[in-house]
Amino acid sequence: MASQKILLPYNFTKYDEKALDFVIRTFAHLKDTEITLFNAHISVPAIEMQESPVMERMRGNLIYLSQQVKEQEAALEQAKNKLLQNGFSEQQVHCIFKPRLKDVASEIIKFATKERFDLVVMNHKPGGITQFFTGSVHGKVVAALKDTTVCIVS
Repeated sequence: MASQKILLPYNFTKYDEKALDFVIRTFAHLKDTEITLFNAHISVPAIEMQESPVMERMRGNLIYLSQQVKEQEAALEQAKNKLLQNGFSEQQVHCIFKPRLKDVASEIIKFATKERFDLVVMNHKPGGITQFFTGSVHGKVVAALKDTTVCIVS
């Protein structure tokens, strides 16, 4: 068992790339560290299609969404490969790519608590006016996690 379990929520932004680089610089030389890349994506609903122009347009949108999810899964594997190429072993790196049932912050909190991570490394994405009203993901995670270190990379 790893002496340090690190959760790295990853949502394919340049800010997430900075957090990934931080993990590589800080932990690649430690062989008893376990890194879990985590992405909770919006699931594509399964809808029974009937012959109609509206349903045909909807099917096109669902196919597009399905393709987006596949591309995100491939991008998560690329992030894993970057960790592997920079000193981590296959046994140290895990990927969790799952459909989300709630908001992203809730999914991170639930997973981090359930799996008892020692450290959560997140990014700080500068927010706009909507973030003022909804709150940031990292703010919600910091407020909710107890007995877990949260590192914010800006």
